[in-house]
Amino acid sequence: MRSTNKKFISALACASAMTALAIVDPMGVTKTHQVAQAATDNVPARSAGIDVSSWQSTNLNQQAKSGAQFAVVKVSEGTNYQNPNAQGQIQSAEQNNMMTMGYHYTHFGSDSNRAVQEGNYAVNSAQQAGLPQGSYLATDWEQDVNNNTNGSVAANTNAITSFMDTVHDGGYNPMLYSSEWLLKNKVDTNKISEKYPNALWVAKYKTNGREDNPDFNYFPSMDNVAIWQYTQNWRGQNVDGNVNVVPLSNKTNTNNSNANNGQSSSQAPARPNTNKPAETETNWIKQDGTFTTGGAINLRTGASTSSSIIAQLPANSEVKYDAYATKGNYTWLRQPRANDQYGYLVGRANGQDWGTFKTTASATNTAKPNTNTNNKPAQPTNKPSTNTNVNSDWTKQNGVFVTGGAINLRTGASTNSKVIAELPANSEVKYDAYRTIGQYTWLRQPRANGQYGYLVGRNNGQAWGTFKEGSATTAKPNTNTNKPAEKPSTNTNVNSDWTKQNGVFVTGGAINLRTGASTNSKVIAELPANSEVKYDAYRTIGQYTWLRQPRANGQYGYLVGRNNGQAWGTFKEGSATASKPAETKPVQQTTPKQVNTNNNASWTKQNGTFITGGAINLRTGASTTSPIIETLPINTVIKYDAYYRSGNYVWLRQPRANGQYGYLVGRLNNQAWGYR
Repeated sequence: MRSTNKKFISALACASAMTALAIVDPMGVTKTHQVAQAATDNVPARSAGIDVSSWQSTNLNQQAKSGAQFAVVKVSEGTNYQNPNAQGQIQSAEQNNMMTMGYHYTHFGSDSNRAVQEGNYAVNSAQQAGLPQGSYLATDWEQDVNNNTNGSVAANTNAITSFMDTVHDGGYNPMLYSSEWLLKNKVDTNKISEKYPNALWVAKYKTNGREDNPDFNYFPSMDNVAIWQYTQNWRGQNVDGNVNVVPLSNKTNTNNSNANNGQSSSQAPARPNTNKPAETETNWIKQDGTFTTGGAINLRTGASTSSSIIAQLPANSEVKYDAYATKGNYTWLRQPRANDQYGYLVGRANGQDWGTFKTTASATNTAKPNTNTNNKPAQPTNKPSTNTNVNSDWTKQNGVFVTGGAINLRTGASTNSKVIAELPANSEVKYDAYRTIGQYTWLRQPRANGQYGYLVGRNNGQAWGTFKEGSATTAKPNTNTNKPAEKPSTNTNVNSDWTKQNGVFVTGGAINLRTGASTNSKVIAELPANSEVKYDAYRTIGQYTWLRQPRANGQYGYLVGRNNGQAWGTFKEGSATASKPAETKPVQQTTPKQVNTNNNASWTKQNGTFITGGAINLRTGASTTSPIIETLPINTVIKYDAYYRSGNYVWLRQPRANGQYGYLVGRLNNQAWGYR
């Protein structure tokens, strides 16, 4: 199966521990297969099938011609990733008369609450991708950095069941995918099968090389298996190969009895209209209007914070509602949806709007939300309620502030105020006033309908971004310590012991850009690998050689260019000065290629690509005691040319500039640390 990229199949799903990281067996010639034309919504037992993710293209013609009669398409992962190829792959499968199914790569582990959230996200993603209701939609539950399978068997099972229940309620047929080992040791499959018979999809490989057809003499002995995944290289096409043990049908079934001659019977009916509230249960006031979310708000199946989440609506989402009701601290809005169903979201909490209301004339009601109480949606007044945040001690000034990093925009000038949105780095914010409260200098941003947003522009006199010149007022912000200052105070970081040199540094990995030449200085931004930084001076302080980057308004940013004499990137030649830095300062990397047993002994040549599943150290040698070149963040793509087993570790060798190598762990105790 696949996470965001094609995943290493866990050794737990293999017959025995791997002696190498990944061996691709290119032997054999694909035989000519007669194309089996399958009905789109059902396939007989022992039919060939594939599963695909963003790693594969949207054209499944080759797989269909090779005999695949069904395709399982990855639709989503976690709560924030959708397969960009899903819609095209589903359409291609249907065009090739293959039965289509879907799967979701989970991050919920043993967390039942998160399982419900992911279930709703999977249903929503499947619908967006065009997977017909009634189709199978599996949870891909396996061990990796995002999905911890080490919870108790009961907790794991409850979480998986919660996901499957949510999928069932969403109108799809739930299924569970995992390795044979995990299913036998970490999950109560009997409990799951009691509710959803014949809903297991089991990974169990006879070999890690190519397999064209399943060996049923090898098939694992388990009950209630619907599909067996027997290879990750089906017919030489580098796609997972599957076979269904029982007949499969995407036609909905109104019960979960194990019938139809062994046919998989986890089929769910289309979602019944159960979440439409009875008017007698909640005092709903009819009103047609439009609500624009001021921040991320959950859309739920009922007017309760314990109701299942349909989707998380991002800031500035427009929601058309037809009624509202107040329950406790919340005023809920009711959104009409397809098939006479509803979605529900909070429009007001404790009298505070969570967005902007706009009403329109309609047959049901032409009035705006009632404004005689604070717990019903009210059209915002011209300005926020009068308080010290808005009207007291604010200094008027029209200006533009560019955020130096992610900063929260809030409903008031307090860190306790509600977050409207998280502004990413380099966001331009037009402000009309500022005010210092304690350690913070707040900026006031005019918004729609006479409302304001508030953000921190300075903390303890340190700017959290850049104040632009040339705004409506020509004056710069007052430079006393209580108001935004244009430049940081002069200190030794800027003017003392720096060697002038104009050059360009290309980061070798993620490096923090800071407000001063100290690891204690505030981080302006995290520069990703291969960022080009123009610097005008360098200075060595202790083990670090710092580079100074000129920024707007005469300010500077600082980053480490070398640690203990080891370059953290590449210094480009051809800058304004022809000379290179001295030996104790940033120099063009000239360290010779390492000559040790790590490079030449017991390495198996193999060209491949590895994608880190979490943060992994890249080192100068294949040892955990070797110096660290950089820490590779999650989802870093590494091209390697060989691998080497040393104790519990399988190391990958990465060719680098000037004939050098970097080394990283690809597997520990046969557990993959990433994807390929």
